[in-house]
Order: sequence, then C-alpha cells, then structure tokens
Amino acid sequence: MPTQTGTIWAQWVGFSHVLNAVHTYTLHPNNRDITAEAALALYSTTSNDHWAETGISQIVANGVNETFDPPLPRIQRNNVTEITFRTASTDNTRVYGRHVIHYWT
Repeated sequence: MPTQTGTIWAQWVGFSHVLNAVHTYTLHPNNRDITAEAALALYSTTSNDHWAETGISQIVANGVNETFDPPLPRIQRNNVTEITFRTASTDNTRVYGRHVIHYWT
C-alpha cells in the first residue's frame, strides 16, 4: 500500500493585460508516484466576453509524454519525471491558479 510522503503546493497569481494570456511552468519530480490537481482560486474580470482556465497541460510518466488541451483538473500517474501546469485567461481578467502535487512512495 503506497504511503503519502509529501505535498508540493503552488499558486500562480496573475492579471492579463493582453488578449488570451497564457502562463505555464514545469516541475520535474524525481520518478515520483503523484496525484496532481489544479483549480481556479479566484477569477474576476471587467470584460464582457471573458474566460479563464487552469490545469495540467502536460505530463511525462513512465517515459510517455501526454499533452492535454484543454488542461485536466486532476491526474494520477506513476514514475513522473515532468509535469506542466497551465493558466490562461482573456484580456483584463484576474486569475489565481491553485496547483497541488501529492507524492507517494
């Protein structure tokens, strides 16, 4: 039975001044078994036509590269060596993306 050994928590806080702003960052776990999740923690705008999203856009696990468009809100994989989180929004939108990785042994 696997045991959770830690949690990595991150938050991206941003405000887009350009149309369809996208922010990504990549983490490199050392062959960890993980459960990762992402959610919008805050979303506000002054625009009439607006949208925002956050999630897992890419993962490399067991040597297999998977890409997701739209990004996934939650994923579980073994032997993860790379995970990319993506947060995107339209013009004049304030977005906080909450990203969590739980890792197991």
